[in-house]
Formats: sequence, C-alpha cells, structure tokens
Amino acid sequence: MWVLKWILMAVVVIGVIGFAMQNTTQLVTVKFIQYETVALPLWVVMYASFTAGLLFWLIVSIAQIASLKNNLRKQRKEIKNLKHELDTLRNVSIDDSVIPQPSDTGKTTKENQTVEE
Repeated sequence: MWVLKWILMAVVVIGVIGFAMQNTTQLVTVKFIQYETVALPLWVVMYASFTAGLLFWLIVSIAQIASLKNNLRKQRKEIKNLKHELDTLRNVSIDDSVIPQPSDTGKTTKENQTVEE
C-alpha cells in the first residue's frame, strides 16, 4: 500500500512541475479582500498556496494526533483501574464477600410480629 502512495505522490509532483514549467512566463496578481500582490509568476503562486495547504494540514494533523493520544492515555488509565478492581474482586474470600447478605436486623416490626406468631 505504501508503494502506491509513493507512486501517486511522484505522479502529482511531476504533474505540478510540468505545469509550472509550461507557465513560467505567465504572470498573475492575487487579490484577497482589499489586498493585492505584485505580478508574480504563476508557479510561485502555486507553490506558495501548496506550502500554505501543507502547513495547515500539518497543524490539523498534530492537533488530531494529540487528541487521540490523550484519549488513549485516558482509556489505558481506565483499563488499569478496572483490572485492579477485577483482581481485587477475584481475591475476595467468600466470608469477606462484598455482596450484602440479608439479615434479620433489616426486618420491620410488622414482619417480626408475623414471624413470632
């Protein structure tokens, strides 16, 4: 799969270089809101926009990876706590059971009266 990825990247780079070589004499101005650049070769504008896109992608990717690592750290901590709890429950003897046993002290006086009669 990584071979296909590298081949695709090489084709894209060759295509961009070929496009830039054919348009070396073409000059363009870039207008954004009220700003306007001086006349620049088309290939300079293309490479600048490509670089800006890569930087944006890099920042978004770093934020996403940090978020995923944070979630992974939280889940590992929860797994560790759950394993500890499970080990604790496995090591409890029957006499020290954590499940409450029904006892006579919890009966109401009405129940006591019906039992005594």
